[in-house]
Amino acid sequence: MATISPGHLVILDEPTNDVDPLRRRLLWNEIRALGAHGSSVLLVTHNVLEAEKAVDRLALIASGRLVAEGTPSSLKAADRAQLRLQVMLVPGAETPAQPGWAGPPVRVGNNLVTTIAESDAPAGITWAASLIDSGVAEEYALGASTLEDAYIRLTSDIPADGLHGDE
Repeated sequence: MATISPGHLVILDEPTNDVDPLRRRLLWNEIRALGAHGSSVLLVTHNVLEAEKAVDRLALIASGRLVAEGTPSSLKAADRAQLRLQVMLVPGAETPAQPGWAGPPVRVGNNLVTTIAESDAPAGITWAASLIDSGVAEEYALGASTLEDAYIRLTSDIPADGLHGDE
């Protein structure tokens, strides 16, 4: 048996879909205020990057199964030694050859993302800057791994249809 202290439960399903950035920020402030005043907020979202900034604890669900739960930091803990190198390619550019020290690239549109070891950060910056200098890329960003990176790591072996061979 599980019990909770008296209070309210607020369930929000994709509350920031189709909301402009200013109103999204105002909405998140109101959602945080609900929690600060004792309400439990259950949030359903596909926006992992937004959830990373907005929630205290979360559960990752893929194909109807609970994959992991915890704080955003605890779910990213396995990726702490990795950095995320994101390169915005110019429209129409081919995917550049990945250096041997970079992880497998993921490209969506003109956005190319790879992971690198912290020790390879100087080489990553040099590589990304050379792509800009050669006209292949417009900009780059280097930073800590994100909750989205953890989600991909935790769910990459789950088939998109949710079916496993033993079922």
